[in-house]
Amino acid sequence: MRCECALRPVRGAGGAATKPIQARSHSVIQPRFELAFLAPRYWGHWIVMLMIAACIILPRRLVLKVGGALGDLFYRSNEKRRKIAEINVQLCFPELSVDQRQRLIRQHYRFYGRALIDYGVLWWGSTARIDSLCTVTGKDILKNLEKAGRPVLLITPHTVGIDMGGALIARLICGVSMMKRARDPLLTWRLWRGRCRFDAIILMRDQGLRRLVKAIRGGRIAYLIPDEDLGDANSLFAPFFDIPTATVPVVGWLAKLTDAAVVPVFTRMLDNGRYVFDIKPPLSGFPLGNEQSDAATVNSVFEAGIRSAPEQALWTFKWFKTRPGTDISPYD
Repeated sequence: MRCECALRPVRGAGGAATKPIQARSHSVIQPRFELAFLAPRYWGHWIVMLMIAACIILPRRLVLKVGGALGDLFYRSNEKRRKIAEINVQLCFPELSVDQRQRLIRQHYRFYGRALIDYGVLWWGSTARIDSLCTVTGKDILKNLEKAGRPVLLITPHTVGIDMGGALIARLICGVSMMKRARDPLLTWRLWRGRCRFDAIILMRDQGLRRLVKAIRGGRIAYLIPDEDLGDANSLFAPFFDIPTATVPVVGWLAKLTDAAVVPVFTRMLDNGRYVFDIKPPLSGFPLGNEQSDAATVNSVFEAGIRSAPEQALWTFKWFKTRPGTDISPYD
């Protein structure tokens, strides 16, 4: 049965081929609230969530200042993550001076802090509040694909605005996505609950891809963020900023299996705190016939999006941890 859901109104304008990641043989339970979350060890978590929720009532200008200050605090206090960001930016933008790279990283952290504060809006804010903060461009692209009866895969790299983008997708259409379990079970549950708003289906990554394929075939539009380094066992190496990067070839595989159009999307936070969700035209002729070319195409699209707004990328991810032919990582 296909998902009976039309576009909803929203305000605003070189490695060997690998098999797709398989589901584990045991049953996987969706995140759920546990009484253990009320134990003293989690009280700090609840205090932080209450503070984030309280920011909903603050003037937007003050929220941006608080978020920027939070980002500055993260920059100064978490040396490990800052070093990862410095290595990534140096690898991706070797033409920048040291001062230019540091300014980019500081700017990224400020946007990141503001996006964290906006989880209050995403988790507890009204739909009108979310719509008032966002502008969507390219909605006609999805409308035309819907009229043509094409399944759709929306793909995006990890940026500060991916959860706001996910909320907008869920407001626009019947969506499905996947997430990785955090080490902290309370955080996993809270993220999952927030991402399930507006009738979105959020699958856990350890459930494998079978349920995702079923949802796409049933009419759900998938929202995928496939740019993590999952190791060479599940990846092939494709260029990303001219660096051989471990890339999971899942986008090409899903497109071939479901006959879906692959549509790049990018969520960008502006200096004034508003978000722009930009829907790009579908990739032409994709999939291209082999996993290597498909992976290179996806990486090229992501690189172009990041180059257009580099402060938005999540530079604290270990994108280049797995290196071809060696166990040595640039982050060691």
